[in-house]
Amino acid sequence: MRASSYNLYLWIFLSLNFLQWIAIVEPEYGLPQAFKYIFSVFALGSMLWYRFRFPVKSAETITFEPLILFFVAWSLFLLGQAALGFDGLFSIQRVLGQRYFFLPYLLPLIVLYTRYEASFFARLLKVGVPLLALSVLVQFYVLAFNLGGGMYEALHRILLFDTGSALFLLTAHLSQNKWATWLTLAYFILAIVLYAQFGRRGLFLESLLLLLAMLVLRLRSPLSGVRDRMVLYFGIVVLGLLVMVSFEPVLSRAFIFQRGFDQGAIDASRGQVFADFFLDFGKPGDWLFGRGLDGHILRTIAEDESEQLIENGFLTVLLKGGLLYLIPMLLLMLRSAWLGLVRSRNDLARALALLVLVQIVGMVLFGLPDYATQYLWVWIAMAGCHSLALRRLSNQELYLIYQQQERL
Repeated sequence: MRASSYNLYLWIFLSLNFLQWIAIVEPEYGLPQAFKYIFSVFALGSMLWYRFRFPVKSAETITFEPLILFFVAWSLFLLGQAALGFDGLFSIQRVLGQRYFFLPYLLPLIVLYTRYEASFFARLLKVGVPLLALSVLVQFYVLAFNLGGGMYEALHRILLFDTGSALFLLTAHLSQNKWATWLTLAYFILAIVLYAQFGRRGLFLESLLLLLAMLVLRLRSPLSGVRDRMVLYFGIVVLGLLVMVSFEPVLSRAFIFQRGFDQGAIDASRGQVFADFFLDFGKPGDWLFGRGLDGHILRTIAEDESEQLIENGFLTVLLKGGLLYLIPMLLLMLRSAWLGLVRSRNDLARALALLVLVQIVGMVLFGLPDYATQYLWVWIAMAGCHSLALRRLSNQELYLIYQQQERL
């Protein structure tokens, strides 16, 4: 497969990032709505083209098993039910412009049946890591000038050039370029500092989990030599000492620690939202079937006392598709993680599995189905875990594939 075909996904990720950012700044700068829809259509159309250009076959994957077929069938039912309610141009604009409405439930059906080879991930690492340098520069700018300003726009501005930092962090040791490791580490450490300052508990914990997953993967990898392990151990000790010394005078003042992590803190920010959900979501049909992709739930603090989202991935999926969607989805995610961690021979499959597990944990605090790069990567990771050819590669064979892509 040509490298140019892989590069298409780089543009898909960038398009989704710019779509999210433009949706935030559009009113402030008076940008035409057409920009948003152009990015959305390009990303969706490119994914569909790539899927039909590089489809999977039943002998290459387990995505034709009954559980996955049921998940696909129920997803198609939900999508069809939502499509029947479309009314004119406004409905099309909602599909293309609202990140949590329709397309997050279409993405799995596209991605699960698309072929992603090891060289795909190697290529994305090569072309995606240099873009993180731009994100690091934006991080420094936000730290210097935006901590007292708007949080959401600043965070999405950082994500503009993030085309897969989580997987890059977990697989940078497969690259010959050592700077890939240091750049991704710098990006995540700065991200943790920013999330702490902005009080983003979910993103803060997800980043810490990814750093922990990276350390475990590196220390257990046969590709890591004695010198690499010693550097990691030394870095852990130094970072731990810095945290201990600076916690009381510096870190304890961060907004995230003022908000807290205990049950009382969660109830203070989400308690009424969750109480409204369980008060309104009580019928057996709600739990089994959900209320559809356009379903609403009680939100007493909202202006019209209803909302289409809950700030919790599990409850949002329940609202949209019920247990008939949530249970197969979770089983599919857990099966993918098991295949990548237990039934594979290489670090790439394990990294993909860890990415899926972090998403499951992230769904507790947020982790909504989203038409965004981060959520798209979760399903790409699941598709990679399902690939028999990818899981059968040894680390040595995988390392050669990464070297080959770096020479292109």
